[in-house]
Amino acid sequence: MNVLHFLSAPAGSPAAESFWSETDTALQEELTVSAYLFHEGATALQDPRLSTLLNRGLRLFSCPRAAETFGGSESPLATLGGPGLLAELIERAAAFRSFNAA
Repeated sequence: MNVLHFLSAPAGSPAAESFWSETDTALQEELTVSAYLFHEGATALQDPRLSTLLNRGLRLFSCPRAAETFGGSESPLATLGGPGLLAELIERAAAFRSFNAA
């Protein structure tokens, strides 16, 4: 099954911590997991946990502006794309989970 995790919550928030936990669990279950980072969710590009998830098969995407503003990296680890890419990811996903700031 292909699942999409959408992260827009800032680092350290309860929603962002849920993103890390649920993404790890989905990968352990051998699901195909894609993540799209939007707005403050792109702070995940600086999190050391990201490399572990990428090595385990996470497919990572991000809003270009968010990666530039919040990602803190000149060469992001994510494939960058805007609304068209996000729409395609949603269309192809069998399940969608959104992690937003409360």
